[in-house]
Order: sequence, then structure tokens, then C-alpha cells
Amino acid sequence: MHASFSLITLLSSAAGALCATVSYKRTTLVTPKVVHTFPNGTNMENLAVRASGQILCTIITGPDLFQVDPIVDSPATLIHSFTGYETLFGIAEVQPDQFYVLAGNASAATLTSVPGSWSAFHVDMTSFDSEGTATIDKVADFPDALLLNGMGLLNQAEGLVYVADPFAGAISILNVNTGDHYVAINNSLTVPAAPFTTPLGVNGVHVFQQPDGPLYVYFSNTAQSLLARMPINATGVPTGDAEVVASGIIADDFTFDSAGTITVLAGSPNNTELRSVSAAQFGRLSNDSTTLFVTLNGGNLGAGGPVVPGAVKMLELGTTLA
Repeated sequence: MHASFSLITLLSSAAGALCATVSYKRTTLVTPKVVHTFPNGTNMENLAVRASGQILCTIITGPDLFQVDPIVDSPATLIHSFTGYETLFGIAEVQPDQFYVLAGNASAATLTSVPGSWSAFHVDMTSFDSEGTATIDKVADFPDALLLNGMGLLNQAEGLVYVADPFAGAISILNVNTGDHYVAINNSLTVPAAPFTTPLGVNGVHVFQQPDGPLYVYFSNTAQSLLARMPINATGVPTGDAEVVASGIIADDFTFDSAGTITVLAGSPNNTELRSVSAAQFGRLSNDSTTLFVTLNGGNLGAGGPVVPGAVKMLELGTTLA
């Protein structure tokens, strides 16, 4: 979570523009820079920025976890390929350099999934830095899951994360220390429903709390074209009703930045620079804390329009966001 007080909401599907709440109104758009472009047909899904500044990114069109550097034209290093699975979706860091990813069997081309094929894995990146190989351990199987997508840190001390199932329209809580998990949130704002016919309901999920304010879980719903929030306690149990924060947006994943008004940061509906943005996080180094890193699925999910290679790109937003 970036240390600030509002939301960046990403437009996915056919959208080619990136919108955000920022603390000022831009007169010029940000030009995205390419960190790494993957082969055509590669569908990027999510990313997590390490304390070192390096970026871990997941692939839907293969069970592969890659790492890139936070620079223009970075090479991509394969961290691990999850044998026996077809795809990777969400990723979250719980303890320093201890990441968790969601793997399963699904088709990006047809938006279909194999129910019960989903699992969560622990990825220890400290061993990758010291030995060149990440230590991988299975945390839990999800025999009742339809498709596991977004993942967000809930409680670091207790090892709790939220896991979103967009096909089931539900959010589960997973204890990464024990492997225990259960459905915690399932309501009218998490299920897939009109205005769109996509089977993707609740998608991105993240926890946020303003200083001295209530604790909220924020979540996007792709089919319902909205971003919502719900008050929770420290263990993730809802303490009140869900409410819509923004509507009329084809939202995938999102992150947090400084307060302000909604504006277009980069791209437009008619270009491919930010074709189908799927996730975003700010850099963690002193020289890139206002740089937004994004994954692009490249329009490979049947969104209509041109299909371009999946990629990781960077948007240097400037010191105004500090």
C-alpha cells in the first residue's frame, strides 16, 4: 500500500486510458515508458514491487512468475514456473520479500476456468537473491473456488490476506501461516451482474485506512463497473454494509495515492500505449516513489480492438504526488 489517502482506479477491458485520483489536474498527459514487453499473446495480470525496487509480475497465459528491474528496457528473469498449473493471477507481499501467488487452470481466451484447480503458493525471494532459486511452498488448495484473481494484504502480523473469486462473486480470507481459509464477503456488490455480461465480478481487493479513520476493504467489480468499500475489523470481518465509491468504470485492480480529483493520467481510448491495464503499484525506492508501474494484458481477453503484446510500463508522475 502506498502511503497516501485515495485511490487509483485502473480501466481494463477495451479501455486504453489510465485514470486516477491525484492531487492536481494535469495539463499534459504522462507518456508511458516501456519497462519490458513480453512476446505477443502474453497476457499480463498482476505485479508486486519489492523493497529492492524490482518488480514481480504474474502471467495469465502461462504459470510463470517473472522479475523485471524498474528501468526502461529491462530484461525479464523467470523466477519460477508452476508445473501442473496453466495460469497465475494475484500476488501479495505479507512479510518482507515473502510473497504469495494464486495459481490455477483457466483460459484467458475464453474466460473459462476449471473449478477446484486453484491453489496459493509461498514464494521466498530471499533465497532467490542469495542462491538464484526462489523457495516455493504450497500454502493451500481451494477445492470450492471457481477462479482466484485478486489478492490483498489484510493483516501482516496475523498472516491474513484477502483473495477474490470473481466467478463466485466472493472474497475469502486466507491465513498464509496455517492454510486455513473461508468466505468472508459475498454480497450484491461482489457478484457478477449488469451492466456487463462478463463473468468477472469482484476483481481487485485491497485494505486501506486513513489516519485515525475506520478500516476498509476496497474492491472492484468488473461486470458491475464499480469500485466499492466495506468497513471491517482487524481480522477482515465486515462491521457494516458495502457502499459504492465510484461507478461507470471498467475496473480491474487498483492502488492508492494522494487525494484529489479524477483525471486522465495517460493514454486514450484510441491508442494502444496502455492497452488493457490490469494492475498498478508505485515504486518503493527514493527515486521512483512517484513512478507508477503497470501491467498490461494487451487486450488479450476478448476486449475487442487491437491485440498488442503484454507489457510492464512505467508512468513518471512527478514530485507533486509525494
